[in-house]
Amino acid sequence: IESELKIAHSIQMNFLPRNFPPFPDRTEFRIHAALEPAKEVGGDLYDFFLIEGDYLFFTIGDVTDKGVPAALFMAVTKTLMKGIALQALDPATVLGAVNVELLQGNDANLFVTVFCGCLNFRTGELRYSNAGHNPPILIDPGGRADWLELPGGLVLGIMDDVTYETRSMRLEPGMRLVAYTDGVTEAMTKDSVLYSDERLLEHVRHCGNQSPEAIVEGILRSVHEFAGGAPQSDDITVLVLEYT
Repeated sequence: IESELKIAHSIQMNFLPRNFPPFPDRTEFRIHAALEPAKEVGGDLYDFFLIEGDYLFFTIGDVTDKGVPAALFMAVTKTLMKGIALQALDPATVLGAVNVELLQGNDANLFVTVFCGCLNFRTGELRYSNAGHNPPILIDPGGRADWLELPGGLVLGIMDDVTYETRSMRLEPGMRLVAYTDGVTEAMTKDSVLYSDERLLEHVRHCGNQSPEAIVEGILRSVHEFAGGAPQSDDITVLVLEYT
């Protein structure tokens, strides 16, 4: 069983984009991400890919469970997200279609939170939607950081006839978006003290001018230093996008 879980871990990690920079010929943006499962396999996910030449679609999500069931649900969600996004650029449309597919045969009643966005890296227009996920942090060109206001949206895989909303904004050169899963903010010390939203925002405000890779690595390092050796209770994922 241990051997098979190690193989499953390798398969799952290879399922995610791990070569950085992922698009060396693209100078309009930079993106970096990392995932650390709490067990051999986990339910967090991230993905990003180019569409029709001028668009970058990206997503981050968190399945409600851990271990093998969550890993399988994660794999299905990631595959559906990409397959549907390649046919529909609108993030809300993608979430709605994925929700319908995940409802089919979901006897385990698993669900997944998802934040996704579509960046036109020629114009800087960012369109995004949300399905019950944590709000990302938006960093302006001067390094000031605050929460991105999200539209409401139910998690995927629980109810049919759910509608999602797409919002849009125009990114300026130098703006960064920091997306994460609750394994970051809910990381705990041995005394059960949470890392918290406030601590994450404060950390990002002190490193807002760094590269996406440095921001990702800094957040992971900050979380582990805070936990002080306490067992990791949830998957941890961070994705940072910079519009250049």
